[in-house]
Amino acid sequence: MTLYRQLLLWMLVVLFLLTSAVFAIQFNTTKNYLIEQQSTELNNVVSSVGFALSPYIKAKDFIAAESVINATFDSGYYSQVQLTLLDSKKEILRQYPQRIDNIPDWFQSIIHIEAITQTTTLTSGWLQLANLTVTSSPIPAYIQLWNATVQLVLGFISCLLLTAIILSLVLNKVLRPLKQIQKSAQEIAQNHFTDPLPTPHTRELIDLVAAFNSMKTQLQQHFEQQAQEADMLRIRAYQDPVSGLANRSYLMTNIKSWLLDKPTGGIILLKSDAIEDSYQQSGYESGDQLVLKLAKRLKELSADDVTIARLNQSEFILIAPNASEDDLLETGRSMLYMTSVLNSDPLGIAPLQAAVGIVVCSATLTITALLAHADNALNKARQQVKEPIALLDSNKNKTIPAMGKQQWKTLVDEAIANNLLHFTFQKAVDRNNNVIHKEMFTYIKQGQHHFNAGHFLSAIEKLNEGTKFDCYVINTIFNQLIEKTKSVPIAINITQSSINNTGFIRWLNNKLKSHPKMKQQVLFELPEICFIKNIDNASLLCEIIHQNGFKFGIDNYGHNFSSAGYLNKLRPNYVKLDFAYTSQLDDQIKTDVLESITRSANNLSILTIASRVETIEQKERLSQLKIQGFQGYVTDHLMGEE
Repeated sequence: MTLYRQLLLWMLVVLFLLTSAVFAIQFNTTKNYLIEQQSTELNNVVSSVGFALSPYIKAKDFIAAESVINATFDSGYYSQVQLTLLDSKKEILRQYPQRIDNIPDWFQSIIHIEAITQTTTLTSGWLQLANLTVTSSPIPAYIQLWNATVQLVLGFISCLLLTAIILSLVLNKVLRPLKQIQKSAQEIAQNHFTDPLPTPHTRELIDLVAAFNSMKTQLQQHFEQQAQEADMLRIRAYQDPVSGLANRSYLMTNIKSWLLDKPTGGIILLKSDAIEDSYQQSGYESGDQLVLKLAKRLKELSADDVTIARLNQSEFILIAPNASEDDLLETGRSMLYMTSVLNSDPLGIAPLQAAVGIVVCSATLTITALLAHADNALNKARQQVKEPIALLDSNKNKTIPAMGKQQWKTLVDEAIANNLLHFTFQKAVDRNNNVIHKEMFTYIKQGQHHFNAGHFLSAIEKLNEGTKFDCYVINTIFNQLIEKTKSVPIAINITQSSINNTGFIRWLNNKLKSHPKMKQQVLFELPEICFIKNIDNASLLCEIIHQNGFKFGIDNYGHNFSSAGYLNKLRPNYVKLDFAYTSQLDDQIKTDVLESITRSANNLSILTIASRVETIEQKERLSQLKIQGFQGYVTDHLMGEE
């Protein structure tokens, strides 16, 4: 029971006891008054009737005497009148019916009012004429006492209710600072920090609220410092300090991971002669300024599966998995013409001091060979007078036909129309190999060709056509899960174009409201890039998911080198760490980075999941670094394929 209810209850109990005591006193006072009034009235009426009857009895006029008796005692206040003549023993007796219609029987049985009998002798001088005996009726006393009781009860109940309402309002106002402290304490327990509490007017609570605000500020600063330390370690280990892009170490880790997984797409190598000349002629400060200008433009090309890194002083690389040749050329041209911001040419007629080499990747390439091909493509691009860009295709045995964005869109639309989309699942498990959830992956099977989501998602994302695909997937999964009473939660990936579509957000809101039983069966996984490029839309979608009681996670966490500050605001259920953070566990610096990132998430009660965990040894090592979830080949091996 809350303090508010306890105080209110005890105050009402004390008030009820006081009211009951007042009621009892008032009731007894009223009862005694009515009994006394009954005796006084009886005494008065007997005396007055005696004087009125004496002349008639002396004159032996019994008819007149009887008339006086009937007129006097016919009011209902008396139950019996008896007149006995002393000389002849003649008797006049009148009895009146005793009926109470408006008083409950239980009241009469509990409250007992005795009838009063009074006898007097009528005389004439020294001569005794008759005896008059009158017995009162308790009915009028019962009626008055009952009416008084009803009025008292109604009055006291009204006072109790009014007092209870006033007490509740007063207590609510007085205890409001305590309720604010309680609410803030609950939020702090979840590592969620809000604005400082206002200073109350109660003297005893002023010091308490001040101490509480101070403690909350210190805790918030502690968590913020931990997050900043994690960001600083991450920047130091994986981020180029000048451009803010990924550094060479992070780049190599991503290329290695990409080449191990039957790669498609390619890399784009950009070399800026303007930056190189600036470093040689004007020094590092001038060169760094140009790097910052170009990096700011290059970041516009960032996406969830795209890695942009600074390879050396004047060279930049973009990894574009699953991109077609046309997409690579389009992106390469964008990177090339972004270097125009470095030219001090107001007329825009000077030639670009840059070149772009593009390599379409193949499964047989090594990192060394890939970078060598990129250098060859760059040298070839320098020979192109009109446009310094060249593409080198190292993939001679393509299993996936070359298709443009519109062709991929047509393929996806056809798959949706004909139900050609299929699903596979990969489990994420905890340290004890208990399944946390299953991530859903989509593929299209058309004839002999097998198209994974990575082949077509980037194309429909660029065309902002992901909403139709997401709606189909969500509807299909919901329909499948309706028939299952118990199942492992399924994580559904949401595309960036859907997150930026307000129509999709409204549709999803209605969908979640109409399926509240799916709260424990469905999770949503959002790419980290949407929290960087489209934070407002992403926050709105997260709020909709939270309001409907569903949960969500963040995929590729840490890929884009953004601050982890949005975690405290959005509160995802889990984050899946980018592979680059969990692959180099022998490097102490990078291990420290991983441990710091994990600690920051754990402090916010956010589950951290490592992706692409290939071996049991890697899983055990990650467990030692406080990673709580694991997903990859090792989970399929331990748990069995879906």
